[in-house]
Amino acid sequence: MQAAAAAKGRQALYKRAPHGQNGKKNREEAGMDTPGDRHGRAGPIHASGWTLSELLVSLALMATLASLALPAYLQQQRQARRSDALVALQQLQMDQARWRDAHETYADSLSALGWRTERSPGGHYAIRIAHADAEGYTLEAWPTGSQAADQACSPLRLTGRGNASPTFSAGEHTDSDPLRCWRQ
Repeated sequence: MQAAAAAKGRQALYKRAPHGQNGKKNREEAGMDTPGDRHGRAGPIHASGWTLSELLVSLALMATLASLALPAYLQQQRQARRSDALVALQQLQMDQARWRDAHETYADSLSALGWRTERSPGGHYAIRIAHADAEGYTLEAWPTGSQAADQACSPLRLTGRGNASPTFSAGEHTDSDPLRCWRQ
């Protein structure tokens, strides 16, 4: 009788795994694949992912897109930084008008107008008074640092002659702005 009870105990041990089949259901519940479970075939289990060639193709596509977008982005950044020079030159224009109200000529130095530095507020341009006399003045903004790549609009100029409207020019053109560098 003890032998029969022992045999029943052993059978109970083996039946503890639910659904039998050597614990297959336990592995499925735990989220584990078993050989033969995938597509009904036995064999090694492969993780899904990217192959090396797929990664290289996607990397080449990203590099191509970046090479196309980067020049446009840098040009847009240079155009945005021009506002730094425009603000400085227009402020200098107002300072020249105040100076002329109190003096016989326009100021020929930035320090005379109370400027402590020869840099634009953002530091992207070097500001200077190229010419000043009793009749008028020419103010220039030369790009510096990373903005120096903006050669087409170097320098930005503002010329004032008496009571006439100021002339905005850029680059090699001293009396016009054909490249529209002053456009904002």
